[in-house]
Amino acid sequence: MSRFKRMATAGLAVIMILSVPVCAAPPSITYDESYYVNMDYYGAVRNSNIVKSFSLNGLTSITDYGTYDSIENMSNYIEPTRTNDGVTFSFGEDIPNRFYFEAKTKEPLANLPWKIELTYKLNGVPTDPAALAGAKGLVEIDLDLIPNDVAPEYFRNNMVLTAAAALNYDQIYSVEAPGAQIQSIGNYKAIAFMALPGEECHFVTRLGSDSFEFGGFTFLMVPATLSQMDQIKEVRDAKDTLE
Repeated sequence: MSRFKRMATAGLAVIMILSVPVCAAPPSITYDESYYVNMDYYGAVRNSNIVKSFSLNGLTSITDYGTYDSIENMSNYIEPTRTNDGVTFSFGEDIPNRFYFEAKTKEPLANLPWKIELTYKLNGVPTDPAALAGAKGLVEIDLDLIPNDVAPEYFRNNMVLTAAAALNYDQIYSVEAPGAQIQSIGNYKAIAFMALPGEECHFVTRLGSDSFEFGGFTFLMVPATLSQMDQIKEVRDAKDTLE
């Protein structure tokens, strides 16, 4: 497999994680959901899907009220019953402790609190990322995180975004990432940027290499905890004071 193919298959991903109880008579069902978005080199969306995980707590069926293009049972062979209102899985006596299904949908894309844009340079010259595999010199990756004004207010005010990448130090000879947390893990360097709720950010990563390879960024969007919200306010106040 060529270096370019290794770069292409790595891709980018955004994960938005929520943990929500479903209202029901005791015992109740609880579930987690993760929304995955695969993007190209520039941040444009290629495809997306949701994975939902349910704890049934002895109940024999679940009904999910999402609107999906397609659904795949990831736990067993039971087929869902679909209506205009949602989808139902009935398990009878064969009740799993944990049940998973994957659904294809693009609807949550408009709710993501940031738009992600990436551009690339080789030795200071704007370059098509497809031409960077095996390149020699200084590669600059510019990452812009732009708040999405039409996203729901909760997401705009509560979601924190982390952009992370793992770099093989045997394949690069320099790393520069102003504002990032950089951590050595064996022969790898892990870099991570963070954006607070509602922040517009511009991050730069510069990598020197004789034969460039890059596995892409992974973006994680998660809601801040209540204790973190106080800290976020303090950080925002401090940044405003400095500015």
